[in-house]
Amino acid sequence: MAFNSIYLLSIIVILHFATIGVSSPLISLYLQELGASYDRIALILASFAATSLLTNYLWGWLSDKTGRRKPLIVAGLVGLVVAYAWLSQARTVEEAWWAWVLEGACRAAYLTPSLALMGDLLAMGNRRGRRMGLYRGLGSLAFAAAAVVGGRLADLYSLNVAFQVCVLFNGLAVIVALFLREAGPAARVTMAKVTMVAKRPLPRSFLAGVFLWIASWSAFTSMWPNFMDSLGYSKTAISSLWGLAALVEAPAMWLVGAVSDVIGRVPLLITGSMGIMVIMAGYILVSRWLPALMAVQTVRGVVYASYTPTTMTFASEWGNQEQRGGDTGLYYAVNGAGQLLGLFAGGRVVQAFQFETLFVICAVAGCLSGLCFWLLRRERQREQSIVVDN
Repeated sequence: MAFNSIYLLSIIVILHFATIGVSSPLISLYLQELGASYDRIALILASFAATSLLTNYLWGWLSDKTGRRKPLIVAGLVGLVVAYAWLSQARTVEEAWWAWVLEGACRAAYLTPSLALMGDLLAMGNRRGRRMGLYRGLGSLAFAAAAVVGGRLADLYSLNVAFQVCVLFNGLAVIVALFLREAGPAARVTMAKVTMVAKRPLPRSFLAGVFLWIASWSAFTSMWPNFMDSLGYSKTAISSLWGLAALVEAPAMWLVGAVSDVIGRVPLLITGSMGIMVIMAGYILVSRWLPALMAVQTVRGVVYASYTPTTMTFASEWGNQEQRGGDTGLYYAVNGAGQLLGLFAGGRVVQAFQFETLFVICAVAGCLSGLCFWLLRRERQREQSIVVDN
């Protein structure tokens, strides 16, 4: 049963990240095409993050309260079908705005319970990092392919057609999700005996690091397509460059997960944070030279791989099963708060100053995130030394 559900969740994550691969590099360009200024683009994207912030913990808490993950996953995916159908037909900025807000609420309804369910299914295994890395890496692989296809569709036809493809991906995900099965009562008891993890809140240093990292990442990625557009790159080139980073992520996530099972999660979190400074330096210095920019995108893929599956594994394995939905909901809520800050600030900084100023600010935020994860490492080492002494 667990194998079947993990397999089905993997198919769903492929379809979901294919959707994100099409939409993420194009949404700010779509809003700009509808007449939105950089300021307004930032406000719309920030409202998406605010919706995620307000709903992620709710979905996680609800999945713990009911003991069910599947109904929320299915409902979230159905909502995404509606959101992208609406978005593809938008004729005004306001219509696109409301559709994107709905997308944020429905994406949260899928992401939080699905990570909790994956945590439930992996709880008895010893290679959680590797398996989570493979699971999330498949998503990045789908993102990479879809980003290239989405850009070509936008250039050949229109941005509306690209978003219509997202409707198809989410419709297929709904069908697959209907066959998901959750851990039954016997399996739940077994996992509880195996894990025997006391209830404890996620560390504040971890949450602070997540907040700063995602704020930095969201700020520059939200404006990166516009930055590339200002340099004269086509939509196909923009999506292909974004896809290159995602293509690197896929194998890197599996490798990072395997390494984290051996050396721990925190060293890779620190690596993922400090790597943001390298990426920002690359954008400032070599963005006009395509071969060098491709190298920067490769580094971007490795940095993202160092951070994302590692935080997902950390959040899903920290507490026991009764609190896993709440933990993953809190993790995604903090992600939403970081996105809210990053998306709101990104466009405003660019509007008031320039792209390079935004990249410098993001580099500083990445450094501060690394400091938070370093403090987390110190806390974990202190806890381990106390256990040994006792």
